[in-house]
Amino acid sequence: MQGAGLMRNVLCFGMVCVALAGPAAAQGTLPMELRIPDETAVPGGVIQVKLEVTEPRPITTGGGGFSFGDYDQFLGLAIGSAGGDAAAAGVMRGSTLRLRMVSPSGNLGVAPDYPILTTTMRVPALSGTFPIGKKTTIDLQIDAFAGPGGTAIPTITKPGVATVASGAAVSNVEPGGATVAAGGVITITGVGFEVGGTDVKLKGTALSRVTVLSPTRIEIVPARDVDMQGAELELEIRSTRQRFFYYSYQRTVPIPYSTDSLMSAVEPAFQRLNWTAAAVPFGAPGAGKRLGLAVQNPSASPVPITISLVNGAAPSVPVRGSMPPNSRLVASLAEYFGTSCTAACTVRVQAAAPIQVLGLLGDVPADVVDPVLPVADTIVPAVLDFTSGVNAASYRAGDPLVVTANFAPGAAPVTADAYVVLVDPGGNYYSLTPAGVVAGVAPLYAGRVVDQTAAVEVLRAPLPGGVPLGTYQWLTALAVPGTAQLLTPIRTTVFTVTP
Repeated sequence: MQGAGLMRNVLCFGMVCVALAGPAAAQGTLPMELRIPDETAVPGGVIQVKLEVTEPRPITTGGGGFSFGDYDQFLGLAIGSAGGDAAAAGVMRGSTLRLRMVSPSGNLGVAPDYPILTTTMRVPALSGTFPIGKKTTIDLQIDAFAGPGGTAIPTITKPGVATVASGAAVSNVEPGGATVAAGGVITITGVGFEVGGTDVKLKGTALSRVTVLSPTRIEIVPARDVDMQGAELELEIRSTRQRFFYYSYQRTVPIPYSTDSLMSAVEPAFQRLNWTAAAVPFGAPGAGKRLGLAVQNPSASPVPITISLVNGAAPSVPVRGSMPPNSRLVASLAEYFGTSCTAACTVRVQAAAPIQVLGLLGDVPADVVDPVLPVADTIVPAVLDFTSGVNAASYRAGDPLVVTANFAPGAAPVTADAYVVLVDPGGNYYSLTPAGVVAGVAPLYAGRVVDQTAAVEVLRAPLPGGVPLGTYQWLTALAVPGTAQLLTPIRTTVFTVTP
């Protein structure tokens, strides 16, 4: 790359320049409001509890506890991020959910008008202890939220109220997470639908047909292909003018397998990535930690899978089985393999058709579980890596800024897309690409063969005055060509700009 340089509040490569958002840098110091909207609880139906942010904000990690009060029949958990890389793990105890979320790219929280988290609870039948008009506060206690670079995000919370009332409610949508082709049928089940008097909208998609078959069943047909994972449905009952929203997601059936005191209480929310060969890298677990694995088959057909543990020099005897349609399985590594890990280890998952995979790092004393994201299993040692480096930890105006990308090969050549992404103090993403700098995430190298150690200088420029002060990051990673499936973890190099 020739002619790379920095101008006041602008990062330029050749003839392509992108403004660095100065005012956004201060935004990270403002509190982020996490809000639970009020909901109507229809007896015999379900209630969908949503967690929203008041304004877009990039979130890389988050955690806290939900208290659902009168509702303890938990049906499912979904996480929503713009790029689909976010995942979560919750521990459900009675009517309390302890949750951990992670989004390596920080695209959790940046989609406007969309909840970052959705939970679904069954509503008890009408009774003397559960009458019309009963109100329940649904609360949230925050542990910590952070943005790019681990910068803490100050938060304020607004609880929601669930009010028992007669009316209509959606219980489920099928398919909940698949792509439905134009002309395909989407089924909405629930209670209280009016035949001939219920309007349905699917956000962003025209419907060629809406048929209310009964008070508990509606069929809709999209006029074009639509991805149902996270799709917003709006329903209105004409006679009562009741209007409500439901966010579709794949609600799989849990396989009752684990008896582990922690893993048996885990509710996973998977990334929107499907795998046929995945590896989950675990660090040394330490005292009080427990390792686990969640796998999910969202398809309508059974999928044969093979799971093996690389614990030290030799892999374990593989565990083989078949995942039933629309199912999920959560268990500790000790339950899968008869042993767990005391040092760093890797779980490899191979499937005959695409499935979803999530590692679990449990903290037994704290009764919480952190999600551990998979990477693509290319059957090469974990030394395959891609990192960035800068020539100093902090810079002032006039200092030379040099960024180097470092390739570390595995035992066999790997073809990969290589990403070098800048995150500014306001959490904005800019990618180095062959055409220059572009906003968002895009590869610098497409289909590069990583077969030898190499250090490539990707930026050399003096830092002028006037750029936003604060913490910047360079993010580097390798991915399977043309996909979002990572071959390496996302590596971070941090530097600061000071007065």
